[in-house]
Amino acid sequence: MSAASAREHHWDSLRAFLMLLGIPYHAAMAYNARVVWDIQSPDKSEFLTFVSGIFVTFRMPAFFIVAGYFAAMLLERKPPALWLRSRLTRLGIPFLTGLALLAPLQIALIDLNGAVTGAMPMATALDRAAQDVTHPGFSWIMHLWFLPALLAYSTLLVLLWQPLRQPPLAGLVQRLHRFGMMSPRTAIAVLTLVITAWEVCVHLSHQAMLARDGALPYLLAHSIDPYLRYLPFFFIGIALRAAPDLRSAFVWQKGWALPTLAAITAIVASLLRGRDATDLEIAYNAVDGAAALLVSFVVIGIAQRFWNRPDPRIDRIVDAAFSIYLLHHPIIYALSTLFLLTSWPPVEEFALVCLATFLLSYAAHRAIRRSPLALFLFNGVSLARKSGDADNPQTRITTLR
Repeated sequence: MSAASAREHHWDSLRAFLMLLGIPYHAAMAYNARVVWDIQSPDKSEFLTFVSGIFVTFRMPAFFIVAGYFAAMLLERKPPALWLRSRLTRLGIPFLTGLALLAPLQIALIDLNGAVTGAMPMATALDRAAQDVTHPGFSWIMHLWFLPALLAYSTLLVLLWQPLRQPPLAGLVQRLHRFGMMSPRTAIAVLTLVITAWEVCVHLSHQAMLARDGALPYLLAHSIDPYLRYLPFFFIGIALRAAPDLRSAFVWQKGWALPTLAAITAIVASLLRGRDATDLEIAYNAVDGAAALLVSFVVIGIAQRFWNRPDPRIDRIVDAAFSIYLLHHPIIYALSTLFLLTSWPPVEEFALVCLATFLLSYAAHRAIRRSPLALFLFNGVSLARKSGDADNPQTRITTLR
């Protein structure tokens, strides 16, 4: 079998889909009626609140499953130290670029949002923006948080790579594998309960840290959530790569039972999201954990069934996905701020923001493609790459490979 025919195209397509899903998710958040976002339109939409609640249940969990799958795949081909060193470049350089070039713009737009909505005078907003832009802080990470998360997960994986293949961890892994194959439904149920308990514990720990005074508890709170929240999904992706038979047993193949249960948990989680009562917050995190796992298995199965074939058009989107993700956030900030000056229906504004954001960020990616330096800064692609490769849509440049 050739390398081309053996390629599992659906993993690339799924990765791109999940990254591009950030556009409608973040665009919808500006109109969320229950969850406060950086840019807040005075016109709220229950429909967009529901849609964003559905997206958030599985977008990042599935993304980290895919990331874990690719990590395990590449570690089969490269020495761990060499792979981790490449991750430092492919993930670290875009992270630093985003902090230097994108974060200040977003911080300024957040401050100007108050003036546009009339919450404060423009002079006050400009003074605040100048102060915030010249004093970097933890809040600058914003949508870039997944890059240090991936670096941390990758480092942990390298540290565990050999111990996982040796006693006693190797024996534990084998027993878990046998259990998963002997009773897949029971194993999925147990795994769902584990993820549910994990997310509730993360939420309670996060809240406990926020309740304490001082900079250290604040930093710990924002390290727990989201950085610890998605760690299990990364290792689930590793397990799916390491055990193809387990992947076939867990990932949706056919039938309506798993999709129905996944849809129900996602809908309930969306309806619970943003409720202020403590018990409802705990219930939300519990149901959200179940939805995160179940919907991810369904989405991976859908991708495997319908996207597992080469398509040059999809390849171009896959190639651009990481650039689009980096750039979409400040573009949505800017467009959502502009739409504060209008009184159009929220769904119409949302649709226009999504379309304009995709076109602008994709056009920016094509421009980045033409510059080896820009490709290095925004995608971590080595400057040693031949310039002729930079415009080849088949060249995989995203940070997960």
